[in-house]
Order: sequence, then C-alpha cells, then structure tokens
Amino acid sequence: MKRNYILLTMTLILLSCGNKKAPAERGADSLTIAKDSLVVETSQEKDLAFEKFFEQLSFDNFVDLLKNPYKETAEKCGLSFLFHEDMEVAEEGDADGSCSFYGWGIEKVEKLENGYHIICTSDHACYFYYQEDTSKQAAMCFKNKDDANRFIEKALAYGLVDMNGSYHIAEEKLPNGTVKVDSFRDYQIITEMMKPEKDDEFHQGFYVIRFYYFS
Repeated sequence: MKRNYILLTMTLILLSCGNKKAPAERGADSLTIAKDSLVVETSQEKDLAFEKFFEQLSFDNFVDLLKNPYKETAEKCGLSFLFHEDMEVAEEGDADGSCSFYGWGIEKVEKLENGYHIICTSDHACYFYYQEDTSKQAAMCFKNKDDANRFIEKALAYGLVDMNGSYHIAEEKLPNGTVKVDSFRDYQIITEMMKPEKDDEFHQGFYVIRFYYFS
C-alpha cells in the first residue's frame, strides 16, 4: 500500500484578547519559541468553544467523514474547509492525486513550495486531511496531546476492530463497542486506524492519527 505524506510548515500564534501577534520568523529556533508561547491559553471562552466543537466531532460523524471526505460531512464534524489541491504526477505511471484539508482553530495563509504555511489560532487546533492518488489515506491531527487521546477514547467507545493491537474501523458500527479478533472474516473494514504519534517532520509538532483505507 502506497503511503505518501504531505509536508506542512506551521507557524503557531497565540491569540490574546482577540489580537494576533506577529508571526514568528521561519526557522527551527523561532518555531520552538512560537510553540512555547502557545502553551499559555487561559481564555475560558476559547476552552468552551473547543468543548462545543469537540462534542460535535463525534466518532459517528467522523466515520461519515472518512466515508465521504467532503465539505458537507466535514462541517457536520465542526470542521471548516481550508483548501483543496490537485497534485501533479511525480513519476510517469503514477495516478493523478488530490488532497483536501478541513480544520478547527486553523487558518490557511499561503502556499509554499513543499506544503502550506498555516497559522494556528488555538492551543486546541486540529485538522483533517484526505489524500487520494494510487491509494487513499487520511489523518486527524491534534496540536494538543490530550485532545488526541480523548479522540481515541471516543473511537474505542464507538467500536473498533482490534486485531493484535492494531485498530480498524468497520463499515457498520459495532453494537457492543470495541472487539478483539483474530480474523476480519465477520467484518467489512473501511480503514486501519493508527494510534496518535507526534510528528515533528511532516506535521510540525502535531499528534497525528493516520487512517489507511482498505482497497
């Protein structure tokens, strides 16, 4: 299964009293400073806004998004459209590709040579992307580690197919929650679901939960 990754450059910005601070200059040192500054988010209003969004991001809604990765299903999850790009064929014989991004607490700023320059407007920023070329894959990316873990808890309560410690999402919701199996014979699997992993290379400090579609 072909697994491609999209490189994003992130600039993290702390919002204070509704005013944006100037973006940090690019570079490893400035990015570290920007990340540290974002830790201090004390606005109760922002926390309440995130909790409202996170409630809307139910796993039932999210599975619908995996099945139909379009604007309408993303909005049902509380995610706003960020951008869509048709990707050029890298090598002869490769299929044309495309990717779409939807997010919360994130604002697209500009396209770069190797990705996109993105401003995070919340310590709880997150985004979903869907990519399709010779294979299909998606990811849910969280700035906050606890948010990523809470999302996994939602998934386990919804019901995953656990094959030797690897999570999978079935076509139909499981009636009794997550089950451990030694075969997929009784399930029609949509995707494999990876556990959260901090990515400092392609997703610049986000905790990424990847989904690889079964053919």
